[in-house]
Amino acid sequence: MLDFTLPENHICLLSDDGSQTTSTLVESLTERGWKLVVLSYPQSIIAQQSPLPEGVKRVELKELSEAHLQQQLATITENYGPIAAVVHLHPCFQGTKSEGIRFLEAEKDILKQVFFLAKHLKQSLNQAASQGHSCFVSVTRLDGEFGFTGKVNYSPISAGLFGLTKTLNHEFKSVFCRAIDLSPEVNSELSAQYIISELHDPNYHLAEVGYGSQGRTTLIS
Repeated sequence: MLDFTLPENHICLLSDDGSQTTSTLVESLTERGWKLVVLSYPQSIIAQQSPLPEGVKRVELKELSEAHLQQQLATITENYGPIAAVVHLHPCFQGTKSEGIRFLEAEKDILKQVFFLAKHLKQSLNQAASQGHSCFVSVTRLDGEFGFTGKVNYSPISAGLFGLTKTLNHEFKSVFCRAIDLSPEVNSELSAQYIISELHDPNYHLAEVGYGSQGRTTLIS
């Protein structure tokens, strides 16, 4: 297990997927001494906001433009500290098998925001890495096995996060980057445990893992 702390006065930016997983993960990381700011998407995109522990700040996006996100990131840095870690919890857009493959505009908009996050936090994350440790983690809800089970009608758009995270793993050499696929059946407590476990994985070469009925999995050639 990799033993680390974020650089002094730095924060973790965690996006709210509207589920209990956000609340549980925030509580777990706060208990470990992490300073967090939760980023919420417009309620037209994610209707429900997860409840947060007392003292944890929430910053809401009023719209999904790159300029607005950049402005909010600057406000977060000014008010709460430089961003050393990003944990994106992607909302679950699961459909029924009868619906077929779905390409939802709301999910496309969220995916773009994560790409913009990586773009505008490149300097902050790399600078934090030079001072100790930084990370970029994306969490999806396909099927826990990168979509290969054929048992879940997941939205393929969120799979784009694997490509982004693997690219950052090459481009942000000193930043810990990991894409995690959790089965929709994994509850919030286990989800938080799995995410924290991956945050502390000392293997910087592994870019993607899944947790489902087979346990912890990854891809091999």
